[in-house]
Amino acid sequence: MDLLTLFGALFGVTAIVAGFSLEGGHFTSLFQLEAFVIVLGGTFGAVMIQNTWARFYDGVKQLRLAFVKARQVDRQSLSVLLEWGDQAKLNGMLVFESIEAGDINPFAKRGLELLANGVSTAVLEDALQRELDAYERNHMAAARIWQQAGGYAPTFGILGAVLGLIQVTGHMLEPAQLGQGIAVAFVATLYGLALANLVFLPLYGKIRAQVDSELRFRRLYLDGLLAISRKESPHTIETRLAGDVRERSAELLG
Repeated sequence: MDLLTLFGALFGVTAIVAGFSLEGGHFTSLFQLEAFVIVLGGTFGAVMIQNTWARFYDGVKQLRLAFVKARQVDRQSLSVLLEWGDQAKLNGMLVFESIEAGDINPFAKRGLELLANGVSTAVLEDALQRELDAYERNHMAAARIWQQAGGYAPTFGILGAVLGLIQVTGHMLEPAQLGQGIAVAFVATLYGLALANLVFLPLYGKIRAQVDSELRFRRLYLDGLLAISRKESPHTIETRLAGDVRERSAELLG
C-alpha cells in the first residue's frame, strides 16, 4: 500500500488547520455542513452530468490506484522474458501452450497465447498495441473525472459563498444570523479550493502516474514478446532491453 497519498492529504489538512489556529481562528469554525453539502454535492453533480454512469463508476473504482504501489519495472521482469526466450529457443513457440499462467500478467498471457497460436510478428504487435491503446484510453478517460471535479470544486465554492451572502442580506436586521451566513460564505470558498487542490487534482495526478507505470510495464513485455516472435536469442533480448529496464526503474524511483 502506498501510504504517501494518505500522509500527504493528512499533512496538507493539518497544515491548513494549524496555520488557521496560529492566526487566532477557532478549529470548530472550519466545519460548516451547509458549505460542505453545497460544494461536494454540486461538484459531483456536475461531474455526473458530464459523464456516463459507466465512466463515472470506473473513475470511482480507480481511486484504489492512488493507494497502491506502482508496478516495478525491474530485472525480475526482464528475467521472466529471458526465461521465455530460452524456452522458445529450445522447444519452439508451442511451449507456451502449456506454460503456467498463474502469476503472469494478463497482458503478457495474451501475448503468449498469440505466440502459441503461431501468429506473425506483425499481427502480434498490432493486437498487443491495440490492447495497450485501449487500456490507456479507457483508464485515462475514467481518471479524468477527478480532474473535472478539481475544475468544478472552486466554482461551487464561490457559489456557496454567494448563497451565504444571500442569507446574510436576508437577515440584515437580525445580527444573530449574520455570523452564520458569513461563515458559510467563506468556508464554502475554502472547501472548494481545498478539495480541488488537496484532493481531486492530486488524486488525478496520482492515478495518471499509476496508469503510466502500468503502460511502461506492459510495453516492456510487448518489446520482449516481439523479440521472441522474431526468434532473437535471449542474449540479444537482454542486450536490447536491459537499458530500458534501468531507465524505467530510475523513473519509478526518482
